[in-house]
Amino acid sequence: MTAVKKILLILLLLLGICPSDSFAQSRKQLEAKRKKMQREISEQRKALSNTQQEKTVTLDKLNSLNQIIQQRQVVINNLGLEIRSVNYELTQKQKYRDSLTQENNLQKQKLKKTVLKAYKTRKSGREIAFVFSSKSISQAMRRWKYLRKISAYRRHQISAIIAQSEALGKIIEQLEGVKQEKSVLMHENESETKELEVDKKSKQNLVQALSGKEEELRDRIRSNEKAIARLNNEISRLIAKEIEAERKRKARASSSAAKARTGKSGANENTLSPQARSIGGAFSKNRGNLPWPVDRGFITQTFGVHQHPDLQGITTVNNGVDITSPKGALASAVFEGTVSAILNIPGQGQAVLVNHGEYFTVYAHLSVVLVEKGQVIRMNQHIGKVLTDDDGKAVLQFQIWEGQEKQNPQSWLRDR
Repeated sequence: MTAVKKILLILLLLLGICPSDSFAQSRKQLEAKRKKMQREISEQRKALSNTQQEKTVTLDKLNSLNQIIQQRQVVINNLGLEIRSVNYELTQKQKYRDSLTQENNLQKQKLKKTVLKAYKTRKSGREIAFVFSSKSISQAMRRWKYLRKISAYRRHQISAIIAQSEALGKIIEQLEGVKQEKSVLMHENESETKELEVDKKSKQNLVQALSGKEEELRDRIRSNEKAIARLNNEISRLIAKEIEAERKRKARASSSAAKARTGKSGANENTLSPQARSIGGAFSKNRGNLPWPVDRGFITQTFGVHQHPDLQGITTVNNGVDITSPKGALASAVFEGTVSAILNIPGQGQAVLVNHGEYFTVYAHLSVVLVEKGQVIRMNQHIGKVLTDDDGKAVLQFQIWEGQEKQNPQSWLRDR
């Protein structure tokens, strides 16, 4: 190790910086993700606990348990990555400690020899003789400066040893902290693994309980899908109606403007008013940054087509996302807009369709609606109360449409 590298290493360690800092930052990101998922698992477990008070074994319970198992597996995987990162940092810090210890011992040995030599020289009076035996004043000055350099070198050795000792003390302290952190992570990993086994056992029991009720489950799913299809068809019809009404309004405005200019009628292909385009443009710029439609909650079913992992032949289609929230939760608008329609769908409660220009949002499974058709609403304004179903679960069905094209809401909502 060169002198420059030694000095840099000491400075970095004294400032609390080392090459493993980038790994520490990565570990902090893993830790933040793990804690977020653990909070979601806790909320899911609480919701599942509430539903398990009901004696009826339902597909919703199995779905919830499946999601808990999936998320717990991700948590365990993240813990594994964190432990590997900690092990790497531990190895690096041990290398720094060993290198500093070796360098510190070497500097101490050099200083010991230098001090011993200086002591013998002074005791014998050779330093003074060395200066006074000079043949000229200029030679005496050079010899005196030489002796001063030797003295300065000894002081430098002492300073270097002190700096190394401080750095060594700091790295030993950091090592103890990393060892403690590893111990905590190992314990947490063991705890999560045990919880995963418990969840898998619960899932196995649920699957066995449901295996003899597949026909009943299919009937329930078909009934539920019919209700969802009615909701989606009505939403699609209303959106098409809104788009057509806006197109006609724009055509009339363009025709009036054309008549005023030329006395001839005309039409504009653009179907959106400037205000609608403005709101739609602002909405589109918030992709990935829209607030969640409920203050607390977690996604229990994602967007798209889903084949059930445990029950063959059971497929569900979701035009949005299902967000399970606490009982009595209020749904809020994710962006400013105008209430286009309020729907009553048997088996699905009430739903609110909000127009955001080029975009529409849907808030379904509401027991109470707090807005009116035609009302202009602001972002985060309460729209309604989420319906609590027969299993005691409050699940909001949230959708985003761009025109008549369904969007995946997860790509629009901000991370929590």
